Amino acid sequence: MDVLSHILDSVAMRGSLYFPTDFRASWGLMVPANTNVCRFHVAVDGGCFLSAGGSHAWLSRGDLALVPHGREHVLQDDLETPAVDLDAALSEAGYRGQGNFEWGGEGDACRLVCGHFDFDKDVTHPLLDSLPPIVHVKATPTYDFRWIDQMMRFIGEETNAARPGSGVIARRLSEVLFVQVLRHYAETAPEPVPVLAGITHPQISNALRAMHTQQERAWTLEELAHEAAMSRTAFTVQFSKLIGMTPMNYLTQQRMREACTLLRQGESVGVVADRVGYQSEAAFSRKFKVFSGQGPGAYRRSHRARPPSA
Repeated sequence: MDVLSHILDSVAMRGSLYFPTDFRASWGLMVPANTNVCRFHVAVDGGCFLSAGGSHAWLSRGDLALVPHGREHVLQDDLETPAVDLDAALSEAGYRGQGNFEWGGEGDACRLVCGHFDFDKDVTHPLLDSLPPIVHVKATPTYDFRWIDQMMRFIGEETNAARPGSGVIARRLSEVLFVQVLRHYAETAPEPVPVLAGITHPQISNALRAMHTQQERAWTLEELAHEAAMSRTAFTVQFSKLIGMTPMNYLTQQRMREACTLLRQGESVGVVADRVGYQSEAAFSRKFKVFSGQGPGAYRRSHRARPPSA
């Protein structure tokens, strides 16, 4: 498995679509904050302003924007248009989750497909933490956006058609879309993006791959530097610059994220400790408690799947 796929699996990313919209000027909506989600908006037709964390972006037809960190944000036809709270607008419009969410006046139309990516509430990753308030991907002739553009159109068609299985298809496509946007952002960002810059680095990526695919191995700094074909000092400096933390700190955090996944699946503490590279269950338990705020046994019990109701 490649590193980016493993990272997204470790934070349990799941795509979810809210609804297609039909907004007409003048209109404005305030989307409230929500933890552990990354919202997205695809402009299917028309355009609108998106504001989040002091940043603004104009979404034109074919554009896509991510709003990471579950931030409160505002969508509006004009920056001067007052924004209504989303829940109040949904209630006033009588929207019940079927068809288009219609809102606004009788002016120019803006049609969006809106959704979010949900992440495990107990697990974070520096890749997600490093994303800016808005990740704006423009459909411009200078970037070969045809594949993503076709997928966005397909998502729009599926959400509008309401055929059997449309919801599942649209959600899976939205997860692919997230990966594509991260790739695009890594290639076009004015500054190196933490973690993404490491994933695309020809040498650091080798060390990252080793960390993610062989977590049970008792890695030393020298061995990881060897995977990157670099001296220990050069490797440490370059890794810290591109990832935002030292190699051994990153390895420890990744092991703890993997441990969370295994414990939620019901594996015993001893098995998990061995699979993430700890020969001592006590040493693993100490590290895990620092990472999650509770011991692995308590974490496992609190996340144990409930039996299905009768």
